[in-house]
Amino acid sequence: MSNFLYQLKRNPLAIIGIAIIVLWILIALFGPSLMRYSHTHIDSKNQMARPGTNGHLLGTDALGRDLLARIVYGSRSILTVALLTSIVSTLIGIIFGFVAGYFGGKLDTLFLHVMNILMAIPPLVLAMVVLGILGDSTIISLTVIVSITFIPATARVSRGVLLSEKSLEYVSAAHIRGESHLYIMFVEILPNTTGPIIVEATARIAYSIMKVASLGFLGVGL
Repeated sequence: MSNFLYQLKRNPLAIIGIAIIVLWILIALFGPSLMRYSHTHIDSKNQMARPGTNGHLLGTDALGRDLLARIVYGSRSILTVALLTSIVSTLIGIIFGFVAGYFGGKLDTLFLHVMNILMAIPPLVLAMVVLGILGDSTIISLTVIVSITFIPATARVSRGVLLSEKSLEYVSAAHIRGESHLYIMFVEILPNTTGPIIVEATARIAYSIMKVASLGFLGVGL
């Protein structure tokens, strides 16, 4: 921990990045309660108003809704989707990747083929197909949609880190002791592979935000 703080102090860009993320999270959590206007309030007398008009700090949209309130409220929704997506896709990816890499053989071959097929489909196209099946865009449906597009990548990372650990001595010792496959995968191997998996999960948060923003631009987001 002390080494991490030391490295952090030597990297001003990292400090700025962390500050921006913390500020965004605080705004998403407490911002809506501090807003003068609700994100759904319609001010019919101030449609497309300039910033600062009648207390609208960033102006209003075509319906007269406060832009700042909508940005703050939208931050809460998009952060929720991003965090849920990262958690869901990482957990499912770990299970798929570990099982395929651990048992190998035809199961691993089938896993690779399925993941390659899913990764060959453009993510936005796949997301819109799944959205058409699920129906309306909600936090839950968007979490499912974006998670499906991310699972192949997280599963392949999980498989890769398992294969790098599978042949090590502590895994062989667990086999000799007669430990179960589940125990070896998730108690012996998983704790030693958290580094790459955490990095991948963190990156998925940023990718989730961009994915949801892209879907919103196409008119099928939140």
